[in-house]
Amino acid sequence: MQTKSFSRFLIVIGVVVYAFLLATDKNVIASSMVTIVDGKQPKAIIVLPSSPTGKALHTAELLADYIRESTSVRVPVIPEGDLTEQDNRTRIWIGQSNYVSKQKIKFSKTSADGFVITFPDVRNIIIAGTSDWGAEFGACEFLERFLGVRWLLPGPFGEYVPKHDVIKFTPREINEAPAFLSRELDGLRGGEMQWKWARRNRMHAQIKFHHNLFNLFPVEKYKDTHPEFYPVWEGRRYIPSGGDGGWNPCFSAPGIIDEAILNICEFFEKNPEATSYSLGINDGRVMCQCDKCMARVGGKKNFIDRPDYSDIYYEWANKVAEGVLKKYPDKWFGCLAYHEVAEPPATFKVHSRIIPFITYDRMKWIDPVVEKQGKNLTERWVKQASQIGWYDYLYGTPYLVPRVYFHKMAEYYRYAQQVGVRDMYAEAYPNWGEGPKLYVALKLQWDPSVDVDMLLKDWYVAAVGSKAAGSLAQYYELWEDFWTNRVKSSKWFTPSGLILAFKKPDYLDLVTYEDVQKSRQLLENVVAKTETPEQRERANLILRAFEYYEASVFAYLGLVKNIRQPGKDRKYYEEYEKKRLLLVNEFEKDPVLIHSVRFDEKKYESLKFK
Repeated sequence: MQTKSFSRFLIVIGVVVYAFLLATDKNVIASSMVTIVDGKQPKAIIVLPSSPTGKALHTAELLADYIRESTSVRVPVIPEGDLTEQDNRTRIWIGQSNYVSKQKIKFSKTSADGFVITFPDVRNIIIAGTSDWGAEFGACEFLERFLGVRWLLPGPFGEYVPKHDVIKFTPREINEAPAFLSRELDGLRGGEMQWKWARRNRMHAQIKFHHNLFNLFPVEKYKDTHPEFYPVWEGRRYIPSGGDGGWNPCFSAPGIIDEAILNICEFFEKNPEATSYSLGINDGRVMCQCDKCMARVGGKKNFIDRPDYSDIYYEWANKVAEGVLKKYPDKWFGCLAYHEVAEPPATFKVHSRIIPFITYDRMKWIDPVVEKQGKNLTERWVKQASQIGWYDYLYGTPYLVPRVYFHKMAEYYRYAQQVGVRDMYAEAYPNWGEGPKLYVALKLQWDPSVDVDMLLKDWYVAAVGSKAAGSLAQYYELWEDFWTNRVKSSKWFTPSGLILAFKKPDYLDLVTYEDVQKSRQLLENVVAKTETPEQRERANLILRAFEYYEASVFAYLGLVKNIRQPGKDRKYYEEYEKKRLLLVNEFEKDPVLIHSVRFDEKKYESLKFK
């Protein structure tokens, strides 16, 4: 008995000692500083596999370039085979080298964009991803966290890269994956600059789901051989003309399922790298009214008062997916929960490999009744589909004042994560006069738990400096209050429908000359308080974008509403209308200020003021 007791005593002592040594070792690592640059000398090297992928090489160069921009010191990039034991510099490992593969890295979640930044010891840093995308996003996190880099806006002055003589920090393991698997902002213009900005802020679209049935059943291929694939509309077979995407096929047509399976399999055979195919309905109101379709639809209407085709469409989509998956079992299918198919099917579940994207402008959730309805729809979809996405309308253009609602956005992204929404897409069509709006959107799509006030404060200080940040915050607070409080009481705000009436300028009825004058004063204060050339460039860019907002409000109030300032005649306001056009033409040559949607386009006639 004494021997057993003594043995147990030794085991306990051994466990305690081991735990102490392990903790001590970790504390040594934690208390030791990792050095990248010191004394204008590189104290680190970036190590790649001997045969790196193109994306791993891109990630290594990304790190090296920003370290050099911050410190004026170039950290070397070398292959693993050239590394020597005598080299005592800190090693930053990128890609699946022999050293990295031996570390048995564990990722917090399964995601193609997830990454780990880990420190096996004080000489080694590993930036590893579940894919090359994850490693790249890990490198961006490294630059943000340890160098203070921010990608605030697109363009040469949109990057904030603090200057350092020394880069030295206490190691801390970071293990992250995005809350939403696919994250995409559409409508970016200005060439590579805007896409580069979005990618640095971890935008990565992974699912195809857009309007696509006109591609699946091209008119030139089927109009003569299978006219029955096309809808019966108002008593006649509707054969679309070339370029007409305002129709949807007859989902009851004989052979239409087999033909869809055949065409999609052919697509994957030609595009083996593709992971998904879109079954998204076309963008139009021409839906089949043949006897078979109408027997299924009946007189049912959905929540936006459209004929409810959900049962017949999702049954068709399920059978198509089942057929394709027999040959390609790892593929996904995105689709649009939109217009006539906005509701989940009533009597069955959507196939587990189909991801419906629910379309809605969630700024409308400033109305509690609308918010409750929207959440109810989301939760009904969660019950009927294994994975769902949200399709949002974050439009910057063609709105005529900054449409910002940071805190409401944060609320609904947090809700989305809680109920199980997994993918995000938005028609953004930016006006970068909205400053941090899309930056905040992408940060929240990665992690909805982030404190939006801290996020905004960080953006303002990085953009224009600590002295000017307060005035810039007040400017955006003015317009956030306008969109989240004042607009609710306007006739323009419509609780029904999917999208707010962005083609109608009636919300400007609530804007006053005082709003505009206060905005100008705040932005001029921002410019005056900046302390560096880079801060001044960013401040002037926001002020220049504001001039379009200002001209739009003045032209609307003076020409449409006949509300004029004392001593100002019609001609004065006509000059502002002319200025609007001059500005959008001037912005067309600017990769940041360029308008994704111009107010003078034919379909936006209502935004011209006479």
